[in-house]
Amino acid sequence: MQVQVIYAEPERSLDCWLEVKAGATVADCLALAAAAPQFAAVDVNQCAVGIFGERCEPTRVVAENDRIELYRPLHNDAKAARRLRARQQAQSGKGQR
Repeated sequence: MQVQVIYAEPERSLDCWLEVKAGATVADCLALAAAAPQFAAVDVNQCAVGIFGERCEPTRVVAENDRIELYRPLHNDAKAARRLRARQQAQSGKGQR
């Protein structure tokens, strides 16, 4: 069966289709993807993973045509970024009425 492994960077996305046996896990697919030239610079074992936007464990068994997504770590925590923007607006007077 075939599955897709995909990784998005800000300026491009990397992907490959893999032929795997029934019963293969996400971890099995990541091991195969790690050997693909386009994933040479990606540490697939350090990325969070999901299938079709839903996070999952590497032990999950894949199904035909699943899209395994590798998630990059966030550089900014969303809550922290909102707090920083609010603080900056308050300091500049834009947040006042």
